[in-house]
Amino acid sequence: MFAEFLDFRYRHIDVPLRKFFPNLNIEKIRQQFFRFKSADPHQTIYAVSRELWNGGYDNILAEHGFWDKAYAKFSGHCHQCTPILGLVLTVLGFDVSYLECFRIREHYLQTKKIEQVPPAEEPNPSMKDDFCGIKRIPYCCLEVMVDGKPYYITGKHLKPQYEGAVTLLSPACYRDFVGVFRHQDNPSKSGIYLRPVSNGEQVVWMKQTAKDPAPELFATFLRMKLV
Repeated sequence: MFAEFLDFRYRHIDVPLRKFFPNLNIEKIRQQFFRFKSADPHQTIYAVSRELWNGGYDNILAEHGFWDKAYAKFSGHCHQCTPILGLVLTVLGFDVSYLECFRIREHYLQTKKIEQVPPAEEPNPSMKDDFCGIKRIPYCCLEVMVDGKPYYITGKHLKPQYEGAVTLLSPACYRDFVGVFRHQDNPSKSGIYLRPVSNGEQVVWMKQTAKDPAPELFATFLRMKLV
């Protein structure tokens, strides 16, 4: 897997779930999450995304293992959340691809030219050395097909709150409302589905949390179909 993540040419590969989770027991995952499966696929996606934060992420890593031993214990990292959410949705019957990405310059919005931001420009000093080691500023998301249409999710950015949930990215990062969960700051926007800013299959998307002064753009370089 490390070799795949260090090759930034855009490409598609199939990745068995067991490559991420070496001790995978699919039937156990199915039994644990089948109760969240609804006739409405959007309800299923929302319910699973929310429920995983109620101990589901920790439990899956503890019981099914993880390919990266440095992240074998759940810490809320996006590279834990993304494959785990992808695992559960795949087991529940969704067509899911894991999109591995690197940060690009904002001029993409005008020029449509992908220029990677060097990891040495990472503003967080605690992360700069790690990012320089992998030669990119990383992020990832999922592409989930619903009724033949792609929807993009980051499980890291939806958290339970009381009987509902709260989304952690700004409304500008999300597509117009569809499904069952609205953005708490702008109900005309989805609170779960990202708005891709690219027109082609090499998905580019935008991330802005409360601590980000401006949106950051991430471009897919590796599309991993989960099988």
